[in-house]
Amino acid sequence: MEVSHRQKPELEAMKQVWFFTVDKVGKPRGGNNNDSYDDDNNNYIPVRKEQLHYRYEVQKMIGEGGQGLVLQCLDHKTKLLVAVKMLSLPLSSSTAARQRTELEVAKELQGKASNERYGVIPVLDTFQFRGHNCLVVELLKEHNKAILDFLLYAKGRGIVHADIKPDNILLTAAGKVRVTDFGFSFYLKHKTAQNVGGTLPYMAPELLLGYDVTCAADMWGLGCTLAELATGKVLFDSPAVEEHLPCCIEILGMPPKKMVDDAPNRTLFFDSEGLPDNLSKQRPPGSLPLHRALQGHHPQLVDFVSRCLQHHVYKRDGKDIELKEVGP
Repeated sequence: MEVSHRQKPELEAMKQVWFFTVDKVGKPRGGNNNDSYDDDNNNYIPVRKEQLHYRYEVQKMIGEGGQGLVLQCLDHKTKLLVAVKMLSLPLSSSTAARQRTELEVAKELQGKASNERYGVIPVLDTFQFRGHNCLVVELLKEHNKAILDFLLYAKGRGIVHADIKPDNILLTAAGKVRVTDFGFSFYLKHKTAQNVGGTLPYMAPELLLGYDVTCAADMWGLGCTLAELATGKVLFDSPAVEEHLPCCIEILGMPPKKMVDDAPNRTLFFDSEGLPDNLSKQRPPGSLPLHRALQGHHPQLVDFVSRCLQHHVYKRDGKDIELKEVGP
């Protein structure tokens, strides 16, 4: 195995190597600056599945701006999904001084109180890689809080987003989370019929079963989104509508009997004995528990996702909607 001329001194200087890939410089990367690693704006050109600082695996770019870019990466030391803010190459003394100040301020503001009381983003790591100053922050926690804030705000206004998924969660270069795409959204007070929309792999089972849609459907989408951000894989990778419930049942087990028996669309998905029509013998109910599907991530994440993925049914009482969680 032959390493690049940049990698050899880097590896010699590293005390520990958590993740390693051989760089493909030149044409595959296409840069004109910094040994082809940088573009014309002196931003690093990321390549999926390549390493940063021999610890972070690049998954995708999630933000770009005048000061650099933000990458979603897997930290092979902690097994956490993180956001790496990679600043542009400082080619002047003034740019270098500004970047040093940014790093110093970010570290100065750290602390449990600043995080919990004042919303300061926790900095997990700082490093320099091929001349670029880098900040590492926890991705899941910031996504979680920001999306919850949005969902609470929307619920307070009687709005269901109805299509919460990773593609609709954006992270700006400044590290701000934005929820977008309101193509399936609606006001609860204006709903006159069942609203079934959104993207299938992130759709709560009760929507397919014909129950009324409320804000709890967005919590299901949040659970699916966080699971995917943590693992890089779609949690319920349903190829078709008729396969979605079996995919959910494989991980979460059978839905409560009462939920199935009372479902308006029961006969479309379940047989006379209450079993899914497309239940595969290769993936029986609960055969892939959530903690395994989340690939051994922290129990707190598993617990939170599990709470999001609860089965609910909804009963109308005049203009109000009563939310009831259905037990086994």
